[in-house]
Amino acid sequence: MSNINRHVAELKKNGFTIIKNVLSKKECDLFVNRSNLLLNKLLKKKKTIVLYNNFQKLICPFRSDKNFFRLLYFKTVDKILTKLLDENYVIIDQGVLNRRILKNKFLNTLHDKPKWHTDSRYLGGKKIDKGFSYVALLTLNDFTKENGATLYVPKSHLIRKKPKRYGNYKHKVITCKKGSMILFDSGLWHKGGEATNEDRWSVSIIYGPWWMKPYWRFPDMLGMKRMKKLNYNIKKLLHYYSTPPMKERNGKNASESISTLTTPKSRY
Repeated sequence: MSNINRHVAELKKNGFTIIKNVLSKKECDLFVNRSNLLLNKLLKKKKTIVLYNNFQKLICPFRSDKNFFRLLYFKTVDKILTKLLDENYVIIDQGVLNRRILKNKFLNTLHDKPKWHTDSRYLGGKKIDKGFSYVALLTLNDFTKENGATLYVPKSHLIRKKPKRYGNYKHKVITCKKGSMILFDSGLWHKGGEATNEDRWSVSIIYGPWWMKPYWRFPDMLGMKRMKKLNYNIKKLLHYYSTPPMKERNGKNASESISTLTTPKSRY
């Protein structure tokens, strides 16, 4: 528990923490290989959404490769986020990212240059306060200064205004060995480093409170038949227990179920 408390303290003070040895080198190599196979498959099908010359993102790869379900839930992260959010936290977005220069006629040249940004939310022109949600980067390759590792502005998770996309800020680089997880406050000002000819794959997950709107309707994406086969932790993360009920579902009228957060026993 002392390590959990240390990670929590680092997140609150510095805006990020690093968890080592989340995956073995062998597991990292396996998922790098699977990521490249899936990328090549998408390029052959000319599906180029969020695929650029200097940045490639595979959105929710578990749709196509069930092995990626393994990269959604982590015990250490669960303990940290249960303390920072609560036990009902969920996934807002998930994808696998690469910072590599890749020339292909189906890749878009727009948005190639990394931009300063946050993954938080804004109301009235101000960023929601620190601790609203968190981003996990699970590194499948080493993150180094030479291969486009993530840049960040120290203590910026405490700033409520938006960063300028191409601003000149005093920043640092987060470096770590493959298999590590960089967990950071979604309000931290950050951007990817410049792409190189080397792979720099990572799994990116945004975690937030159960009532936060996700980027994707995961139950609809996977289908209820497939969702029900997943274990409790994965189903919870993919909003199985926190999606508001429809007017009618399995014969139940909306008036019979007014809660948008349900327990496994009462769901469906």
